[in-house]
Amino acid sequence: MKERCQRLDRAPYVCNGCDKGHARCTIPHKYHYDALFADRRYRETLRDSRSGINLSRENLHRIDAVITPLIWQGHSPCQIVVEHPGLGLSVRSIYQYIELGLLTGRNIDLKRKVKFKARKCHKTQITDRQVFSGRLYSDFQKLPPTHVVEMDTVKSSRDSKKCILTFYFRDEKLFLAYLLNRCTTGAVRAVFDRLEKRLGTVTFSILFETILTDRGGEFGDPGALETGMDDYQRTSIYYCDPMRSGQKGGIENAHTKLREILPKGTSFEYLTQWDLNLIVNNINSVPRQSLLGLTPYRAAKENFDMDVLLALQLRPVDPDQINLTPELIK
Repeated sequence: MKERCQRLDRAPYVCNGCDKGHARCTIPHKYHYDALFADRRYRETLRDSRSGINLSRENLHRIDAVITPLIWQGHSPCQIVVEHPGLGLSVRSIYQYIELGLLTGRNIDLKRKVKFKARKCHKTQITDRQVFSGRLYSDFQKLPPTHVVEMDTVKSSRDSKKCILTFYFRDEKLFLAYLLNRCTTGAVRAVFDRLEKRLGTVTFSILFETILTDRGGEFGDPGALETGMDDYQRTSIYYCDPMRSGQKGGIENAHTKLREILPKGTSFEYLTQWDLNLIVNNINSVPRQSLLGLTPYRAAKENFDMDVLLALQLRPVDPDQINLTPELIK
């Protein structure tokens, strides 16, 4: 009968800590626990279980025989999934197989994928999740009809740290822009304070009753932005869902007009607020079909007092003098 150590019959079922040591122990089979080795094996298992695909070679060939000819015929992965549910694949899996080179079809065969640039990682997003409590887009949708203002920032080229803080009034299609020396929460609050001082707290709270913005780090302190200089709540801020810029599509469309005058790659280093006021007045003097031919300035003039327009430094521009090209500020 083989000799057996009673130490191996109870936890932790290893020889670690035994007083006999290797020299005096007569049991042939010994069990030792090595923490570094165990951790390394665990991480290898964790990595291997998440790499590669869970398909046999035969199944991969069968899938390739269905997907690749359809891609060559101009079908999209979404269309293939709908038309061939028997494949048991999702749209994301098909894109992943193509990206890994497991199928005969390649990215170049996809009609639209080659037209889009790779998504960039946004490193300036808000990291404190508690900020979004009660301020999500779903909370915004539950609000009764209010005067909504969309807010965003436009970045300069890499050789300048300046940026532009923009507002878009949904009802009037009115566009505002303010130059920031730094894209920080403090700089954004300074603009809020300056506008409140010009307009007055009551008027500011009426105009900027509800603000919808993205999750940029410069908007990461909503409490400071919502609270006025006299500790009075001057506005309410809500955040769009991640990667859903269409939820504030009005200001994104306004940015396309801004970029006609300040194309991407333009440095804001020598830009002044006077230049931005000139740009804003030209954009707001363009008639809009959604306003039945009125300009945003005219729509704002009908809804706001003249003192408000003067405080916002808004002026009409003669139709024949409107310039929406880079030559406007040159």
